[in-house]
Amino acid sequence: MEQTPNQNYLSNDLTLDAVANAHLKETAMWGKFLGITGMVVSVLFIFFGFFAGAFFSKLSEMPGTGANPFAEMGVGILSGIYIVMGIISLILSWIMYKFGNKTQLGLKTNDQTTMNTGLANLKILFRIYGIIVIIYLGFVALALLFSIIGTMMN
Repeated sequence: MEQTPNQNYLSNDLTLDAVANAHLKETAMWGKFLGITGMVVSVLFIFFGFFAGAFFSKLSEMPGTGANPFAEMGVGILSGIYIVMGIISLILSWIMYKFGNKTQLGLKTNDQTTMNTGLANLKILFRIYGIIVIIYLGFVALALLFSIIGTMMN
């Protein structure tokens, strides 16, 4: 019986040549950089979420802007959205950083366990991104459905 290429890969250990090692090393470096940058931006999002209420309340006290009770409710919702987005982004950035850090360390020390941990973090990151995309597409489908129903009722 012939072996398919996938069966051949499963039966043998995979080795990295110099080109694959260089690509993986650069990918890990960028993953670490993007993780750190994402964490900084996420903390700023969370910070803005906590202080958005104070900022917008001072903005509504400016002359020429009338008191709008609905705007105050919207500020709370906006703050909550920013905080939730910041927390989700912080978690994703932390996983990205762990991928970059563990993969770099695994390549540097030639440790298979550390390398596997780094690649497992990348798998988790892609899984979470996939779930977020599915949820987003669900919201888009619902918005499209409601807009079609709203158009038909009008």
